[in-house]
Amino acid sequence: MSSTGSTGSPGPPAWNSIEELADAVRTCTKCRLHSSRTNAVPGDGSPVASILIIGEGPGFYEDQQGLPFVGRSGKLLDELLAKVPLSREDVFITNVVKCRPPDNRDPQPDEVAACRPYLERQMELLNPKVIVTLGRHSYLRFYPDGKISKDHGKILRWNDRILFPLYHPAAALRNPAIKRDLEEDVLRLPEALRESLRVSPGASQQEPASGQQPEALEVGASLSEPLIENETTEEEKGDRQLGFF
Repeated sequence: MSSTGSTGSPGPPAWNSIEELADAVRTCTKCRLHSSRTNAVPGDGSPVASILIIGEGPGFYEDQQGLPFVGRSGKLLDELLAKVPLSREDVFITNVVKCRPPDNRDPQPDEVAACRPYLERQMELLNPKVIVTLGRHSYLRFYPDGKISKDHGKILRWNDRILFPLYHPAAALRNPAIKRDLEEDVLRLPEALRESLRVSPGASQQEPASGQQPEALEVGASLSEPLIENETTEEEKGDRQLGFF
């Protein structure tokens, strides 16, 4: 069975379960990243989760283990979820791209495009009430002109779902100001879940349009914009998960 994308061209097979999709990801050769990966990272968590967490792409340790967020940033993510309180068993975690780009570089547009059907189908299968984006690149998947430094911690509407953008845990490990914001923002996750009761998630996914602006359901307190530093030391590279901002 095949699907048709927004362009009208034939799409990929309509995988019937999260497990079936994960098997397809693990054997995927649709872009150059398959040639340098150790393991593809389809995602992990509850197949009936109400919360879908989306990072950018696997880092070194994720590539080694085939699981998302297993380094220092993953430990921080676990600590943040515990504040709510939630655990990995309560959510599903995935990335925009499923294979690690060499040297933790940003994924190229064609690599993102190759993985797009996987992410879209994950959203369809999970049908989450809340989508949490971690970092700039994940957020831009939904709002190409959005600014994570302005929109982090806001409860937004996207395609009749709740979108909840957060800074990436890896950024928080390197910037105390970002960590403070992230720790405060994550406490609004229960509120985002409550807001999700006011909208009705559907199965269809629309591609984001340039210029489309996020619709905040509730404007929170004004948050200062922290200084964002993009440099990564050699010591940090091994533990870095993609998608800092």
